[in-house]
Amino acid sequence: MNKIAMMLRIKLNGEALNNEESIGNVIIPRQIELMDGTVRQALSGEMLKHFHTKNLRLLADDEELCDTCKIFSPMKNGDVKENNKKYSASGNRTKQCIVDDIEGFMNAEKSKNEKRTSCIKFSWAIATCDNDYTETLLSRVDPTEKNNKKKSETKDENNKSDQMIFYRPIRSNEYAITIQVDLDRIGYDDEKLIYTLPENEIKSRQIKCLKALKNMFIDMEGAMCSTRLPHIMDIEGVIVKKTDKNQVLSKYSALNSDYKEVNSAISDDSIIFNNMREFSKVMNEILPTE
Repeated sequence: MNKIAMMLRIKLNGEALNNEESIGNVIIPRQIELMDGTVRQALSGEMLKHFHTKNLRLLADDEELCDTCKIFSPMKNGDVKENNKKYSASGNRTKQCIVDDIEGFMNAEKSKNEKRTSCIKFSWAIATCDNDYTETLLSRVDPTEKNNKKKSETKDENNKSDQMIFYRPIRSNEYAITIQVDLDRIGYDDEKLIYTLPENEIKSRQIKCLKALKNMFIDMEGAMCSTRLPHIMDIEGVIVKKTDKNQVLSKYSALNSDYKEVNSAISDDSIIFNNMREFSKVMNEILPTE
């Protein structure tokens, strides 16, 4: 058994990484209501999972990817090149592609359904404090035919093109996140209960999974990053490891101020990091040895 849980807090300034909807000319950022009724700024687990998948694909070798993952398609329905009868249908996909293996998939067809539960799980990233967002006012020239015609028909030098006014959100928060990585399931056929890869290839995938996890927080990306690339201020947290079935994989949320102390107290093996430099060092130290 080889699993880790990570409870962390990351501080971001000036970000617009995850947005929920547009109402008229106003973009509304992602938010979540807590059990006490307060509404906090948030990044969805789906968005965080997308960050990790993108970084994992960048680390993967070309031969480790199926056709759909090579082009970063959300669909996991590329043809399996070699079907080994020793493995299940999902096991063959697991063997063929590192992204399908680690991130999981759901491939529904009339004749068969292929499913794999992800080896890495993300909570929502929830702001640790009640903090509203701000809006920035932007405008651009109306590109419609009506406006172009109006401009061409008049000779008035003072004529001005119609402007399109819209509002974009921007946030500065400290976010709490919980992540679980089932390293022992990487390369594993859940239906046949056997591994589909040799040990050295499994360890290579485990290393890339954890490197992608480190990279997604050191090099954060998301919505509107062309003009709202977030300022990454700092990161802190605790990593809990479980290598024996009798050990506890505690996941006491980083929304609690005492999360480091509690997770360390109730787990058998934990590591605390207090800043970006320590986070990078700890992530390198927990990598499996090839």
